[in-house]
Amino acid sequence: MKKILLSTLALYTLFSTYSGADEITEQLNIAIKAYQEKDYKGAMDELRFVTAQLQKLDAAENQKLLPAPLDGWNIENKSDTQAVMSMLGGAGTSMEAVYTKDTQRVNIQIVANSPMIAMMSMAISNPALMAADPSTKPFRYKKNKGMKRKEGSSSEITLLIAGQILLKLEGSDLLDDTVLVQYLDAIDIKKLKTELL
Repeated sequence: MKKILLSTLALYTLFSTYSGADEITEQLNIAIKAYQEKDYKGAMDELRFVTAQLQKLDAAENQKLLPAPLDGWNIENKSDTQAVMSMLGGAGTSMEAVYTKDTQRVNIQIVANSPMIAMMSMAISNPALMAADPSTKPFRYKKNKGMKRKEGSSSEITLLIAGQILLKLEGSDLLDDTVLVQYLDAIDIKKLKTELL
């Protein structure tokens, strides 16, 4: 319980200097008061609320890692899939955005520190598995290994970054598949590693 209090005090110190975190600091104050009154369940309930709010702030920051739309393209939506992963009991961090231009569509998903990455890593590291699917072939972007899949009007690039970040780009009805690489160029991979690992 002392660890919880120390964590709470550290959070309080951090967020008391942030004018936009009034709700968070208020809940931290309530948690500290509950702890001092030996209402440990109440303190934990308040800390769970604070944790949920911090997760929202973190998710909002992570969304900034997604690239801006290319010229002539629009972002149809940015969705925080982190909340969905949490509800399903999943671990890790995930963010996603959909880009459109007329009927063309590109979906970009970034997943970090998730158990599902191990499965994709096996597929990417094993050429025999890719060879079993004629629509899939090895793909490399700079120093990052991955795979590319082409089926009909749909194209897909999956990259494994630093063994812990999965970057997936899916395109449909694209006039030119190179647009996926253009979106890759627009992603700051170095920043992904700094922020997510």
